[in-house]
Amino acid sequence: MSEEIPSVYDRLVWPEAEIGHLLATGQRRRELRAYLGDAEYDRLQPQAVAAMQARRDPDRVVFVLPGIMGSQLSLPRERPEPDNLLWLDPADFQCGHLMLLAWSSRPVRPCGPVLYSYLPLKFALEAAGYTVRCFDYDWRRDIAELGVEFSRRIAIEPARHIDVVGHSMGGLVARAALRTEAGQRVKHLVTLGTPHGGSYAPLQALRGVYPLVRRLAQLDPGHSAEALARDVFATFHSLYQMLPRDDGANLIDARNWPSLGPQPNATLLDRVLMLDLGGADARIGAIAGYGFETPVHVARVEDDFYYRYGPAGDGTVPTARATLTGTEAWYCKVPHNELPRDPQVQAAVLQLLEGGRPALAGAPPTLIDHPRSVSDTDLRKLFEQKIDWSALDADARRHFLDSLNEAPRPVC
Repeated sequence: MSEEIPSVYDRLVWPEAEIGHLLATGQRRRELRAYLGDAEYDRLQPQAVAAMQARRDPDRVVFVLPGIMGSQLSLPRERPEPDNLLWLDPADFQCGHLMLLAWSSRPVRPCGPVLYSYLPLKFALEAAGYTVRCFDYDWRRDIAELGVEFSRRIAIEPARHIDVVGHSMGGLVARAALRTEAGQRVKHLVTLGTPHGGSYAPLQALRGVYPLVRRLAQLDPGHSAEALARDVFATFHSLYQMLPRDDGANLIDARNWPSLGPQPNATLLDRVLMLDLGGADARIGAIAGYGFETPVHVARVEDDFYYRYGPAGDGTVPTARATLTGTEAWYCKVPHNELPRDPQVQAAVLQLLEGGRPALAGAPPTLIDHPRSVSDTDLRKLFEQKIDWSALDADARRHFLDSLNEAPRPVC
């Protein structure tokens, strides 16, 4: 695949430091507006200016760890051609290349964080005087192995004061690193929507019913969402490790899964209990979202999974599962993907890194719950129609990409 002609998305992969400089100086404005969209460009540009003008302390470093699917992944090409971006390149998906993300011997490598999700947080930290380093990683891999890899990066960091902010799965990778010798150097870990107690979104991805998986399958003319779940997502070690372990459905036992639909990889499922991230740590503070319709429970009924949806979550992770027993937690009405981008969350992160207490609720509110139950069969009826990416105009393409980041509607 590395011999193929590079797509426009391959050529627009910039390191976040370069993007910050271009935004702050107004250079390559036309390309950046096409890449980010006008609204996002207008939002980020003044933030980039504030970050560039701030005096950053090289001895106060914050590592930002993206969540699952929050790091771009690519296949190397011979220079001077750019690497073949696999995640996230719609042109590749149109050609069926999402299948290349299946775990294999291919030399897939991370190539920076997804800018939409993490540039706002990076700029906020830099404007406050921190030196920020984004630790991108191959989110398909085993969380414990990624933690060891991150600990090696911590070990060679010359700064005296090291903090970490982990979004979603990134918080679990950071917790794995905290348990190593190098991890003792970390002063604070702030987790944003991290599924400390697991989440049902990975289960839905493995079953081919998660909305993002189904939207991606719309771009692939030759593969259904179920095929992608079976042949691609079922090979990701990390998805199994983020399943709830304490659920009555006992998802760690493959015999408890419905016989119809995509099945788990039994070997990867058996390895889940090998991951031990430890318990409470005084250095950890969790920020959890609430108020968005979220799968909060699952049950197997007549050979199908039924998910109970309710407002006690951020749309992806149930609120109670985004906290860690024995550590402090704070709560906000912000959806999962927006947590790193939200100004009130960014302010809370800065307060926690300084050893203070954020201006967020210290307990989740009592919510009016009108639960509904949705089955795998119901969810498979969503996003069935295929989309011809090559036939879309620029506005339609931007609309589709924006829909991948679309926040769920809050539950009133």
